[in-house]
Amino acid sequence: MTGKRTSQDELRKLDDAIDESILAASSEELREELAALGMDLDAVVSEMDAVAARAKIAAGKRSLERAKQAVLVFRARPTKSSTSDDKKALRRKLDAMRSGEGTGAFDTMAARKGKGLSDSDEEGMLDDLAQLAELEAEDPQEEE
Repeated sequence: MTGKRTSQDELRKLDDAIDESILAASSEELREELAALGMDLDAVVSEMDAVAARAKIAAGKRSLERAKQAVLVFRARPTKSSTSDDKKALRRKLDAMRSGEGTGAFDTMAARKGKGLSDSDEEGMLDDLAQLAELEAEDPQEEE
């Protein structure tokens, strides 16, 4: 199916052709063209370097802004709230790990000033276990 040509399409094609002719030109042809227009080669080179530098800065700023937006979207993602049964299961798993039972048991845990874990430490570990369970559910790997 052939669409109707518009003046915008024609201008875009003309612009592309001009760009291609400039890119395809040799250094000598560009020097001759600039001289014929009465332009200083060094001034044009300096101006083009400045344009390129501004483009790099603008691209970097856009990239940074996209990254910031991605972080905001990631942080705004709703977290799955654990049911009381989930929390009980996680607490049993944590207790089993602390007592040396179950899989992945460990002998020592971080403690402050020679004391056991605080309530906030335990809650943090439960949150970590919940996040780990979510990650494992998203990307299960075969057990060896």
